[in-house]
Amino acid sequence: MSVEEARREFVELLGEENVSWEPAVLDCYAWQPTFNDDPDRWVKRPVAVVLPSSTEEVQEVVRICNRHGLRFKSFSTGWGAWNGPTFDNVVQVDLRRMDRIVEIDAKNMYAVIEPYVNGAQLQAEAMKVGLNTHIIGAGPNCSPLASATSGWGVGHDSIYMSYSARNLLGVEWVLPDGEVLRLGTLGSSGEWFNGDGPGPSLRGIMRGSCGALSGLGIFTRCALKLYNWPGPPEMEIDGIMLDAKMEVPENIGYYMCFFPDRKAFSDAMYKLGEAEIAYNALATSFGGYFDILTPRLFRKIEHADSIRSMIVNTFKYTLAILFAANSARELAYQEKVLHAIVREHGGFAMDVTRIKDFFSMLFMSFVRATIPALVFRMGGSFSTALDRNDALDSQAAWREVVREIKEGYIRKGQILDDLADNPYFVPYENNTWCHCEVVYQYDPRDPKHREALEPIFLDVTIAAIERCMEPLFTSDPRVRRLISPLAGNFSKYQQAISRGLDPKQAADNTLYSAEADFDFSGIDPQRVRRLQEVVEQRRW
Repeated sequence: MSVEEARREFVELLGEENVSWEPAVLDCYAWQPTFNDDPDRWVKRPVAVVLPSSTEEVQEVVRICNRHGLRFKSFSTGWGAWNGPTFDNVVQVDLRRMDRIVEIDAKNMYAVIEPYVNGAQLQAEAMKVGLNTHIIGAGPNCSPLASATSGWGVGHDSIYMSYSARNLLGVEWVLPDGEVLRLGTLGSSGEWFNGDGPGPSLRGIMRGSCGALSGLGIFTRCALKLYNWPGPPEMEIDGIMLDAKMEVPENIGYYMCFFPDRKAFSDAMYKLGEAEIAYNALATSFGGYFDILTPRLFRKIEHADSIRSMIVNTFKYTLAILFAANSARELAYQEKVLHAIVREHGGFAMDVTRIKDFFSMLFMSFVRATIPALVFRMGGSFSTALDRNDALDSQAAWREVVREIKEGYIRKGQILDDLADNPYFVPYENNTWCHCEVVYQYDPRDPKHREALEPIFLDVTIAAIERCMEPLFTSDPRVRRLISPLAGNFSKYQQAISRGLDPKQAADNTLYSAEADFDFSGIDPQRVRRLQEVVEQRRW
């Protein structure tokens, strides 16, 4: 391994201004606060950071790593610890210079983008030609390329725009040896409109359920399907975030729907999906809005017993639904269908568009998915409990399971009190599937909260295996090791794919194909035994 020689070659390739191994710069990349359960918030420090600007430069970076026995790990907009190195000899490939929207094909409804284009940028440009792009729940700061090729991808527009992997068309992929693979029609005709032909599809190898997170190479360009946008080409907005004001288009409707119980909620959501009327849909607790929009007020509300009871019990099953119609007549039809379904299931629907000042602020925050990131305001950090994306009824049950677990931790002061019921619950593909991740918030400065992170992780993993068959297929190698025997030993196939595409193991592949044992030290032995028991039960 020759780190110094590799650094010299990086400088020759990219220029001094685009390569760094200064300790302060490296530490900036190694400190990853988001979705990092390490109390010190650090991942491995890279040996160098490089900033290529083209596919050709990415190829050469990867080849240099291969020649000198180094690994590489890429990231685009850098949302979370998954982007950081997991080995000591890793070159961090920062793709921020690759920030171009290459093409928007309005006729065929797709866009070609590079890794550092974020959701807000693509959406703003797409709206100018009457189109829109899917934005994941993590928010518009994230890279649509990353979620489509390498990570996760549901959001509250998924009921209309599906999830990221389904919107992926042609792909340009730098493999771990530096060769370029172009998938779909891009590889046969140079056109981007299809990701799976002619010939066999490699989508499953390329990304599978939740992506390889740079463990199988670097994606430098991709095409994404776009969707109809019936609103104006440009949104005139004064202010930012919770102080934003704008004129809401007349063909937009927004309703908060409340249902008496879980069955009514689930049955109504099935009907709404079948009716195909929603543009965005998000189910969460009513208290969740106070939690992220007004955290100081929420701290007072949670101690007022009558208000707490009303939020937890009366307004528990809440659905926010946005309509974006092509005409006033279509909007009237959608609203009529909504009212009929809600009444049929014993609920009521509140027309939020009539609360003009509030909806003026909320509208683009909902369309652009800016609000979920406010979850950090309450205590500084959070994590989520997930099981496998599944049918709506299964996800509604999972919500209840995690609420019970959270209540115990809240009583002991081990996580923040968010009234326990705090799901991010979104249907996609017109409710064929649903995604429910239940948020739990914590203050990383609080020792009790930090100590609880591993136990609560184990408890929700046990619950997912015991009650919901399995946790989400995940990048966490510990969970992958647990659930692999329950799902055809899929991790062995991932390892074989990694060895085949990356014989020198140049990609930092821990979050894709590496195995890891649980470190049970300091954890309640009863939890460990229970975990082993439920895994063994499911195996048989």
